[in-house]
Amino acid sequence: MPELMIDAHVHLHPGDDPWDRLMQAHERMMAAAGGKDCLAVFMLAEQQGCDAFGTLKASARTTAEPESLWLETGSADLLVLAGRQVVSAERLEMLALATAADFVDGAPAQQLIEAMDAADALIILPWGVGKWAGARGRLVDRLLAGDSEERLLLGDNGGRPAFWPERRFRHRTVLRGSDPLPLGGDARRIGTFGTMVQGRLSADRPGRDLRLLIRSTGRQARHYGALAGPLHFLGNQFRLRMAS
Repeated sequence: MPELMIDAHVHLHPGDDPWDRLMQAHERMMAAAGGKDCLAVFMLAEQQGCDAFGTLKASARTTAEPESLWLETGSADLLVLAGRQVVSAERLEMLALATAADFVDGAPAQQLIEAMDAADALIILPWGVGKWAGARGRLVDRLLAGDSEERLLLGDNGGRPAFWPERRFRHRTVLRGSDPLPLGGDARRIGTFGTMVQGRLSADRPGRDLRLLIRSTGRQARHYGALAGPLHFLGNQFRLRMAS
């Protein structure tokens, strides 16, 4: 059964060349595969006003669905899936992955969940420094407790330090991704941290197939890559605060 290597939290920030970023990330991902034949999958989580997916269309092979593109590398194709990062009225970050639908910042979290579900998106609550603490942490717990159908998945990222455990990850399907910060050099993390699952994707509707695969086998997914070391984590937090 083919193996999929998935970076499920990719930001291509303004000023990036999307093609170059993903070609470089593909090389890193294949190096992590250690010679094993794997399909690279990059799931975009674009913020308001960003459209790297649209830029990539000019040099990609389209499919029968609006949310997926194939990029031809010469040696092996890689899959890019559209998606959005949205901030709710409660300041909770949410991802709608494997969808071309658009969502607007500022709506209540439950309303966003319903809209994302109606669009058949993979709905992710991504971990972030301090983002699951206090009132937002209590909101996350309420949303998970009220989600008997397990429409909500959790997101881990390579920026989480190894010394920072997260209890919620023990009870839900977790998709992992690089989540590069808007800092010089951090885009080199794209492709270095993610999720691995076994399955086949069709050429024409790979987004649909991946959604079904994640929903049916996500609990059995493995991960690749390492969490951030303490010095890297603290250094990035300092740089973010200096830039703000």
